[in-house]
Amino acid sequence: MAVKVRKLTQYLVITLGAILVALGLNLFLVPNKIVAGGASGVATILFHLLHFPVGVSMLVLNFILFSIAFKTLGRSFGAKSIYCTIMLAVFTDVFAYFLPSTGISQNPILVVLFGSFLTGTGMGLVFSEGASTGGTDIIAMMLKKIFQMEIAWGLLVVDVIITLIAGYFFGKEIGMYSLLTVIVNTFTINTVLEGVTTSIQVMIVSKKYNEITDRLLEELKVGATLIRGEGGYQEKGTCIILTVLRSRRQFVRVKQIVREEDERAFMLVSHVKEVLGEGFKKLEEV
Repeated sequence: MAVKVRKLTQYLVITLGAILVALGLNLFLVPNKIVAGGASGVATILFHLLHFPVGVSMLVLNFILFSIAFKTLGRSFGAKSIYCTIMLAVFTDVFAYFLPSTGISQNPILVVLFGSFLTGTGMGLVFSEGASTGGTDIIAMMLKKIFQMEIAWGLLVVDVIITLIAGYFFGKEIGMYSLLTVIVNTFTINTVLEGVTTSIQVMIVSKKYNEITDRLLEELKVGATLIRGEGGYQEKGTCIILTVLRSRRQFVRVKQIVREEDERAFMLVSHVKEVLGEGFKKLEEV
């Protein structure tokens, strides 16, 4: 029962996230030709040039990207991501039918701020449940696989290219406002995922510490330290896994890995204000 409730909660949060993204697109970004990168950005360009429905375009683009990713990356992105992709497309076109086609504001600053707030908050909620809206995420993963490019840089490169295309078709000012939207949107997503903290420290006590450590290193590319310990009650030796994560999104994945390997594991989670050393801020920069 608890598992079913957790899954239901996850899908409700993902649905809410998809609704917020769809509202941000229809009320602010799409009517004003503001392109926030990703599949929605390409769909916005196609809408204004060829009058294709935004939701349908996003669904087709993501279907193509998912198909390519299955061959390139060799793994599935999970039911939650597919569900989110479909729901976002449906909500976007349904809302477009009922909401004013001109949006609720033509002030570019208000459009950027409120549009980014809605879409960024929605995407943050989706990411927090281990799902994806497709589009740019998939391309970034493929760039990492092919060119060894970090996902964060891959996301930025793809979104900047899409905003440059928008600037070419819709004018330089639209391109600049679109680029500003990408920046604000990224900040909003990170704020939703991470709150006011910069990093998350996780300590894991489990008999399957080798399996969990291997998956942390392989799947998340995060460092992990094994600390020798001894149980206070049974006085049996064990290892404690210590790892520091950059984002809430990584933490969601860590919980999934630990749950899959050992449901009886013990996890201690704390927020860290500053991390110094390899992989984070260098000591010489302090």
